[in-house]
Amino acid sequence: MTNRKYAAILGVYGNPSDRFMGCGYKKEQPSVKERIEMASKSKYVRSLEFTTGPGEDVFYDSANEIVQLVKDSGLEICAMNPNLWGYQKWEKGTLGSADPDIRRQAIDYCKQVMDLAAEYGVRNMGIWPGQDGYDYVFEVDYQKQYEWWITGVQELADHNPNIQICLEYKPYEPRTHSTIDTAPKTLLMLRDIDRANVGMTLDIGHALVQHENLGDVISLAQQRQKLFHMHLNDNYGDWDWDMNFASVRTFEMIEMLYWLKRTKFDGWYSIDIFAYRTPQSDSVDESLAWLDTLMNFVDETGQEKFDELISAGDPIANSRFFRQSIFGHYSK
Repeated sequence: MTNRKYAAILGVYGNPSDRFMGCGYKKEQPSVKERIEMASKSKYVRSLEFTTGPGEDVFYDSANEIVQLVKDSGLEICAMNPNLWGYQKWEKGTLGSADPDIRRQAIDYCKQVMDLAAEYGVRNMGIWPGQDGYDYVFEVDYQKQYEWWITGVQELADHNPNIQICLEYKPYEPRTHSTIDTAPKTLLMLRDIDRANVGMTLDIGHALVQHENLGDVISLAQQRQKLFHMHLNDNYGDWDWDMNFASVRTFEMIEMLYWLKRTKFDGWYSIDIFAYRTPQSDSVDESLAWLDTLMNFVDETGQEKFDELISAGDPIANSRFFRQSIFGHYSK
């Protein structure tokens, strides 16, 4: 098993569904225990992310059993994340809801997840606020919505400064416009939150849909020491397809890994894909095999060579280098 910090979201091993196949694409939904067992057989996966809450992968009523199963399987838990998208009460937002009672429920729920994470030595809580945003013009007060997020996350950060809170942005879906939608806005929000234990989860698929450059985003976030966690997948830039890592944008992934190495990123690389029509375990392992292969390529090439390419700024020379390095004797 690799010593690199490779992880997977436990739900990746489940039965993914979409609005056309609400029953899911697999014959059945594997139990939490079965999904942990599937992950434990991977030669790459070292850690798991759990959706945490009533009826989710793990909560207070099941924590002792589930955490012990993870330990017995030889894995770790790298994050416990609240479900801030899948309950009907969140339909118009969570920490950014115009209803103060809903905002309080969302904050208290996140505190429960933080407390559970702390009890079992889990360092990260990821927040993806899928229902926070708007669909129509004149639907929300942008200033108030932003301020509610600032004060809400500050309260969470102060609740337990030892837990890292990782905000995950996405341009849209399920709302047409998300409150936390781009890397720059996330970094602006992190500046205004102004808490050392609050940072960013970079879901690279979300960045690609926003037509952001991954290396540029990493550079900006790492200059501020705010990149805490990575979610890995891939897409064509038209939708958040959650495809296997490096299956579409291989060269951009190489540059991304160069910048992660150059800026000394030390967080988890967590697979976040939807294996609709492919075997779940094979999809995770092939994604991590590509990650491992590209990391080896970056390591063996060395920072000095990449720095030289960047300094020269010659796209043709860069193209020649990658063609000859990767395709070897097929290339002249």
